[in-house]
Amino acid sequence: MQNMDLGDSEVKPIKILGAGNFGRVFLCNYRQKYKVCVKRIIVKNPKKEMKMVMHEIYIMSQLRHPHIVHYVRSFVHAGTVNIVMEYAPNGTLHDLIKRSLPNGFTAAEVMQHFCDILMGLEYLHTRHVIHRDLKPANLLIASNFCIKIADFGISFINSPNVMHDFAGTILYMAPEIMRCEKFNNKCDIWSLGCLLYEICCGRNPFSHATSREEVDRLIHSFTRRRLDCSAIRFKYGAMWANLCASMLVTNVEDRISLEKILHCDASLTLYYYRKYFTYDY
Repeated sequence: MQNMDLGDSEVKPIKILGAGNFGRVFLCNYRQKYKVCVKRIIVKNPKKEMKMVMHEIYIMSQLRHPHIVHYVRSFVHAGTVNIVMEYAPNGTLHDLIKRSLPNGFTAAEVMQHFCDILMGLEYLHTRHVIHRDLKPANLLIASNFCIKIADFGISFINSPNVMHDFAGTILYMAPEIMRCEKFNNKCDIWSLGCLLYEICCGRNPFSHATSREEVDRLIHSFTRRRLDCSAIRFKYGAMWANLCASMLVTNVEDRISLEKILHCDASLTLYYYRKYFTYDY
């Protein structure tokens, strides 16, 4: 791997961290000083794909926050676009959840993990960015075990224009996106509700569904009633159960807003703003 050339003398690959339809992700030494992550995107159809890739790079380059993965730079080489970004050495939230089982997280850890994600999401929304693919695999764990939001491949800059677009991961996808209806940044609140449920219960609320149709049927089943969050209530209390249920509301207008989440309970508000005024870029 050390002999592999990514097309930039400052970036020396160490190993492959992962792969997908887009290409590969490499762990690299950068300028012989520190480790970075390089997302190598294979561009098969430049006319169709380059605009989307450059859109992802533009969004990442405009963000700077302790709970957003840090963009370093990008370069093009041999039919690929390479995005150099911060390396988070402790895996993903998916890994963290798996390691916590069977006992699960403590109440303090639930508060920490949820507020990490919430703080990053609040920053994105104030910058008019809709992530659209919040899920455990896209939440990276830094060396200090704080969570950083990553992967802006299908993110959207909010605009007054009507948006109808099917994109994301089914188990975390808001109903309005699944049905190709108009959506806004509250689609991220739905995904956040799925994440909170998984942090508390160790699984996605729709994990037993095997297809988009089954997920849609499950969502329809509680259109007129709230999602059963009794397992969360039993282990972590009414506040977390009520908050999770209020985020997983099918009607967009009735779904809780990010601003109301911040003030839904005094303990959450106090923890959040103490953290807010002490974090360091």
